[in-house]
Amino acid sequence: MKTESAQYDQHSRESTQDMEEREEKANNLVKHLDGEARYGRAASSGVAMGRAVVITNDEDILKVKDGSVIISKTASPKLAMVLEKAIAIATENGGQAANSMVFARIYGIPAVVGISGLTGIIKDGDFVRVDGTNGNIEIRKSMTLHRVK
Repeated sequence: MKTESAQYDQHSRESTQDMEEREEKANNLVKHLDGEARYGRAASSGVAMGRAVVITNDEDILKVKDGSVIISKTASPKLAMVLEKAIAIATENGGQAANSMVFARIYGIPAVVGISGLTGIIKDGDFVRVDGTNGNIEIRKSMTLHRVK
């Protein structure tokens, strides 16, 4: 008798097969959109669209203005200082329990974590749509700045 063992994501406890199936379904759903979507893990629900501010070092935190979408390698605790200005946050690394993600939920800011190569794809000033409910971010060609709760 042959048994199969399933692998599970350490943060969401979701099986990797389920995660791959969910990502494939999500990829099929967004093909009609005008941007390029990347997928990670939902960390704080909601959807927001705005201009990206890419943070690669501590000095970049000063670039965050009201209505910014923060794009970062990690969910550094230092980002908590500027989250009240942001309308969304997306990171390459980190988990749903990261300090900044907890603050994102407190402020009601959509957040996505675990998007590989994010800071290399998105540039300062790009229009982006962050979907913290489904765990994706999309680079948009054009849009109106707003947040949907």
